[in-house]
Amino acid sequence: MMQRADIVVRQAAPADCVRLSEISAQAFSQPMTASEFERELSLSFSHTLLVQTDGKTVGFVNVWSVYGEADLNNIAVDKAFRRMGLGQALLDAALELCHGCGSITLEVRASNSAAIAFYEKNGFTPLGRRKDFYEKPTEDALIYRKPL
Repeated sequence: MMQRADIVVRQAAPADCVRLSEISAQAFSQPMTASEFERELSLSFSHTLLVQTDGKTVGFVNVWSVYGEADLNNIAVDKAFRRMGLGQALLDAALELCHGCGSITLEVRASNSAAIAFYEKNGFTPLGRRKDFYEKPTEDALIYRKPL
């Protein structure tokens, strides 16, 4: 995985799940729990990476890779560590994991302009919309895809 002097991206382990759930709770209205992260770690098609800076876990990404197609399920960085390139490091590492897949897709809240800009900057293009996909609050998801 990726490593710089101040940034390390590595596979998550069961001991990381509580911290990942804390980051998820900060980022999402329907966050993943520690037990849900543990379940993801047990699935052969699921890959959860985390990013650390100065030894502190500050973000994660979860992707599924099934039959040559990949789905980016979640990516989040602790609010105190955003705009430092950590989300980019996570996305780059996740895309490396999907080598051999034809494409990667994701859903993003229609109102999340920062995430949409990030994905578009990284070559994702709009594919469609899922009506009322999100809850708390109810909102459409935009579907994005990137060929790999």
